[in-house]
Amino acid sequence: MDTGLTPSAETPELHKAIEGHYDGLIQLYEDLWGEHIHHGYWEPGQAGTDRHLAQVRTVDRLVEFAGVPAGSRVLDAGCGVGASAVYLAQQLGCEVEGITLSREQVLRAEQKAAEAGVTGQTRFRQLDAMATGYPDGSFDAVWALESCELMPDKRAFLSECHRVLRPGGVLAVATWCARDDQLTESEVRLLRRIYRDFVVSHVLPLDDYEKMCWQLGYGEVRAEEWTDRVRDTWKLSTDIVRPFVRDPSYVWKLIRAKGVDIFRFLNSVPLMKQAYDRGVMRYGVFRATKPAKEALS
Repeated sequence: MDTGLTPSAETPELHKAIEGHYDGLIQLYEDLWGEHIHHGYWEPGQAGTDRHLAQVRTVDRLVEFAGVPAGSRVLDAGCGVGASAVYLAQQLGCEVEGITLSREQVLRAEQKAAEAGVTGQTRFRQLDAMATGYPDGSFDAVWALESCELMPDKRAFLSECHRVLRPGGVLAVATWCARDDQLTESEVRLLRRIYRDFVVSHVLPLDDYEKMCWQLGYGEVRAEEWTDRVRDTWKLSTDIVRPFVRDPSYVWKLIRAKGVDIFRFLNSVPLMKQAYDRGVMRYGVFRATKPAKEALS
């Protein structure tokens, strides 16, 4: 029986789909979500307030939660258009290597870094985050803001993060999560449609990531659920998308330019709100460290 917690496609097929999706829709993503293409974070009493500030707040909270060191060398695994990399460089003085499967995202990230004046602190490359090719111990921190859900092999990804971290380095992850591993058939169907239209591999319960980190040799593993802090993202996103899907001329223009998948993508945005409302989709963060080498006796 399908649990909904397994990859939506074989890795080569999924990687090709992810590359094509983000290459083709790079401008649409920025038009809809802005500079930071990820969930916003709202403190109690802030619901419905500025979504762009809320997206920056997500970055702030993840930096604080994980303890990303100022001035550190960071691997931004799944860097998107480079907003987090630019932020870490500007606000923390970090040196950031951003990697993504999308060539168009690399180009856009380079442009954004140049506009922000941080080209000397940032570099962007088209690489697979599950097999980066960086030498062992290359980074003080690995940052993965809403990229883990794209990884077909979560264990391989976390193992690669462990390998490229220096001893004492920190892993900082924010990711879409499943409620648990006991989903109903209708809940599985909902997740599978989201996977298809958002070009996501699969999600896992947050507890699974904690266990995986301990098994892979990480220390100081800690996780938190942020579902209630981020759920407003999809109410606002649904409101933003609604005028697009109700404008036939715009829809047909997109379909002619990008294919019918774009229409399915826009219509799936409300499904994310439904997944949160039904308690199927959750949002979690976790941090862990690579243990320092034992002192020589």
